[in-house]
Parts: sequence; C-alpha cells; structure tokens
Amino acid sequence: MRPRKSSTEQVLIRSAQCFKNYGYTACSMGKLAEACDVSKAAFYYDYPSKDALLMDILNMTHLHLNEQIFNTLTQKIAQPQQQFTMAHQRAVEFFSYGEMGCLVGILSTERHLLSTDLVTKLQLIFHDWQNAFEAFFKFYLDEATSQKLAKISLADYEGAILMARLKQDSSYLDLVLERILAQLAVS
Repeated sequence: MRPRKSSTEQVLIRSAQCFKNYGYTACSMGKLAEACDVSKAAFYYDYPSKDALLMDILNMTHLHLNEQIFNTLTQKIAQPQQQFTMAHQRAVEFFSYGEMGCLVGILSTERHLLSTDLVTKLQLIFHDWQNAFEAFFKFYLDEATSQKLAKISLADYEGAILMARLKQDSSYLDLVLERILAQLAVS
C-alpha cells in the first residue's frame, strides 16, 4: 500500500473538488483516490465507502461555512453594508475555490441517490445558511421580513453560484450583493 503523502484535510479538500467537478454518481472511489494521489486500497483503508468520505467532507464544509461566513452574518460587527460585503467576499472566495460551485447545491441535484444521512446533512447546511441570513436581517428589519429575505437570499446565492459556474461569469454573484445592499439601504 502506497503511503499517504497528503494530510487528512488535503484528502478531504481534493475529494471535495472531485465531487464538485463530477457530482456524486460520477465520482468512483478510484477517481477519488487518483485525485488524492493515493492507491485505491489506501483510500479504502481510511474511507470504507464513498458516503463515509462525503460525510467527512460535508462536516468539514459545514464547519468552514459556520466559521467563515455564517458567523460573519450572525454577529453585529460593523455597519450592515460593510458586514454583508465582508460575508459576501468570503462566500465568493469559498465558492470559487478550485472550480466555481457550491458542493452542497451540486449534491442536492442528486438527492435521490444519496443516503438519508447525507441528505439530512445537506438540509442542515442550507438551514444554517438561511438562519444566518435571517439573524443578520433581524438586526435591521422585523422578523417576518427577515425570514422572507433570508429565503430569497439563500435562493439568490444558490442560483447565482449555479449560473456563475455554468457561464463562467462571477457577475451573477455581484448582482446578489447589489440587491442585498440596496435592500439594506432602504431599511
């Protein structure tokens, strides 16, 4: 068995990129092992199944999103436009890593092929993102409006990420930022 050259985090990041590029179905354990530069046997030693690997990736992704983006939205740390712009810049950086795209969104399109545990994890990540938006908007708006804007903002980001990926044009994300900043300006 070829020794692993990469740390666990590097394996998870490379595997996440593979899932992001090819989706769940097209990512065989062989393709994932190749992306991580390890033998298939060594890969199976650490990850007995694709689902086990994917759950670790989603846990790492969720932690990163919470620390880098969601927490920026849920703590009142600056003027609303500055705070949201900071969260937006972090989101663009995160979703642009490797190839443009949202792994959670990409995997959601294959929901019917995923285990219940993986689907539950995807739903939790989206739930936390929506809650972060809602907490942010509640600093400045009433609860009903905040809930509505949180749902719209999550849908806008996912749509913008999808279109940016498809058309290789990140201006879709800029439009989401502009819309939310305009909403904050009238609040």
